[in-house]
Amino acid sequence: MELLNTCLKLAKFPDCLKVGNIIRFHKHGKSKREAYSYRPISLLPTIGKVQEKLLTQSLNFHLEKNNRLGNLQYGFREGKSTEMAITKLFDTIYKGKASGDHVLVLSFDIKGAFDNIQHNAVLSYLDNSKYPET
Repeated sequence: MELLNTCLKLAKFPDCLKVGNIIRFHKHGKSKREAYSYRPISLLPTIGKVQEKLLTQSLNFHLEKNNRLGNLQYGFREGKSTEMAITKLFDTIYKGKASGDHVLVLSFDIKGAFDNIQHNAVLSYLDNSKYPET
């Protein structure tokens, strides 16, 4: 816990916890001479994964406790799933089409969002909200 709290205070996630070992598994029935014939898997340090899990749980607890998540937030929420999000999307599309409305769907994924987040902004927000240390 001391490591996690120190990393939060310093707004740093140690580089040594970000470096993984890449292992490749050969896909059955594929040529061993082609790169696409292998599935790479990155093995990260256990302490880094534990720290990431603790941070995620602490942040989710804070957001849930303070009602900072909308009802349509499905990612990273207990009791919500991708299937539920897709079902909600299809229901909305079908209702819109049935009533003769135009339906527009906009979807985006922010690649590397955690790596590019302004950690000081998150810490400042947590400090200002009187969030207790984990």
